[in-house]
Amino acid sequence: MELSRQEINLRRLLAKCELMCKANKEDDRFPKYVESLEDMLQEVKKLTDSSEAVSNYQRRISAVKFAVGITTNKYEDENDDRNLRNDLLGLRQRNVASGVNDMDELIHYHDNMQQKITDDMLALTKNLKEQSETANKIIKKDTEIVGRSAQLTEQNYSKLTTESTKLTEYSKRACKWWLWILLVVVLIVFINMVLFMKVMKKKY
Repeated sequence: MELSRQEINLRRLLAKCELMCKANKEDDRFPKYVESLEDMLQEVKKLTDSSEAVSNYQRRISAVKFAVGITTNKYEDENDDRNLRNDLLGLRQRNVASGVNDMDELIHYHDNMQQKITDDMLALTKNLKEQSETANKIIKKDTEIVGRSAQLTEQNYSKLTTESTKLTEYSKRACKWWLWILLVVVLIVFINMVLFMKVMKKKY
């Protein structure tokens, strides 16, 4: 059966209100929306013969009113009041069951979070241990390099000291030899001078 324009508008507004309730979205226009829903429902009652559809709309509107805390009715109807009480009672029962399920889900969520935190802590500890071992290896390697460098420096210093000593001794020896050579040259010159003087004396 083709829906009337009023019923289509009712469905659209009712779906919008239900989505806002599920999203826990607060809106100051909720009372106006609910009032419009009740007005539309009265019009739909006049245009449709389907009591099942009307009852369904009434239950859904009652659920929206309960979710936003509206307890007043614009249109007083004994059947509506009875249906509203039954719907609210059923909604409360569903909320209790939903609360139990939510509590189970919350406990499960916390258990999963604790497990995740534990896994993250273990992974972090493992990474820290690996990084510590890597750092220790690097430090040990650097220490060995510094030790070898110090040993080479000491060896080079020893060699330099030895070569310096040898050079000093060589310099001393060379100095002595030059001194002796100089003395010999001076002595030869002196002897030649004496001989030259004697020869010149005899001649004159």
